[in-house]
Amino acid sequence: MIIDFGGCLMKKFVEDSSLDSRKKEIESKLKRLREIMVEKSYDAFYISKAQNFSWITAGGCSIVSRWVEGGVCGILVTHSGQYYICKNIEAQRMVDEELLDKLGFEEKVSFWYEDKNLSIIRDIIGADGVLATDLPISGAIEANGIILQLQRVLSESELGRYFRMGEIFSEVIESYMLTINPGDTEIKIAGGLSAKLMENGLEPVLFLVAADDRLYKYRHAIPTENRVDKFLMISCNPRYKGMVTKISRMMYFGDLPDELREQYLVNLDIENRMAEATKPGVDDIEVYHLAQKLYADYGYPDEWKLHHQGGPQSYTNGFYVINEDRHEVIQLNQIYGYNPSITGTKTEDAFLVTEDYPQFVTYPIHFPKEVSVINGYEYVRPGIYEMK
Repeated sequence: MIIDFGGCLMKKFVEDSSLDSRKKEIESKLKRLREIMVEKSYDAFYISKAQNFSWITAGGCSIVSRWVEGGVCGILVTHSGQYYICKNIEAQRMVDEELLDKLGFEEKVSFWYEDKNLSIIRDIIGADGVLATDLPISGAIEANGIILQLQRVLSESELGRYFRMGEIFSEVIESYMLTINPGDTEIKIAGGLSAKLMENGLEPVLFLVAADDRLYKYRHAIPTENRVDKFLMISCNPRYKGMVTKISRMMYFGDLPDELREQYLVNLDIENRMAEATKPGVDDIEVYHLAQKLYADYGYPDEWKLHHQGGPQSYTNGFYVINEDRHEVIQLNQIYGYNPSITGTKTEDAFLVTEDYPQFVTYPIHFPKEVSVINGYEYVRPGIYEMK
């Protein structure tokens, strides 16, 4: 389906969670892993990080402990087979809810009191088999970087899930913020938004909530008992079927001062122009340098030094933060998220890299829309919500 974005025709990505769609996505990823295995003379990949499990299973979940890298089920890919390896505690759910058997993975289960994962792997690939893994295992080759590179560019089915996440997130965060009142604590606000996200199938993985003075003092303001008086910013990253995106939104109780509105619009223009410059084949260090110039042109030459400007994302909050020592060539169908900030304001939404214009994954629904045109493309971005 093609949709009109500010006079520019772009494709609408729709989530397809059917078994057939997931199997096709998995088969494509298995094929690429096996090509790499041939290139590098590996006998198997063992994938055990939670985000990588979601990637290889087309949206599955192996998370029990929410704040650790490792999951409770690993995927072993060999030249001729694919297996899921877990303890008996997890085995039934992996069949009933993760559908791993129907997705083409063979079960390898041991009891919770047995330390058998490595021996199971060795039984399959042999004692001398060359094993590549995403977490340190004795005698294995660390290959997390290879797997992360495969997650950089998203398939059409992955984009369907990503845009579905953006649609849900944009609605939930903005509708929730309209219920906030002066006197609410940052902790209460974070807890309320967290509940709304969970109710709608999103898992919060990052929360920054800053009210009034804290908004000016800290770029990373974790929520506290501080109470809202006039000015509030929420930055939040949720996870949906393994993938992560981000939003920052600001609101003001009362009449928004003209000076603050003008600063916010400068902030927004910097982000829009960074997004406009993010095109396939461009080294993203060029976008970084553009941001520095834009800050200076607007009279804020040192503000870029006070916080990073973002970078590519998908199954992680960010693959890297762009800087002089870490940058790469932008590719078609990557997701980028920039978060320029000037002390007191910040803007942040994710977008898909296309051949022509950025296609925003998150966007204003209930918040005021600030519209601008850059090189013929209409940007419809969120303003500061004035609660009167």
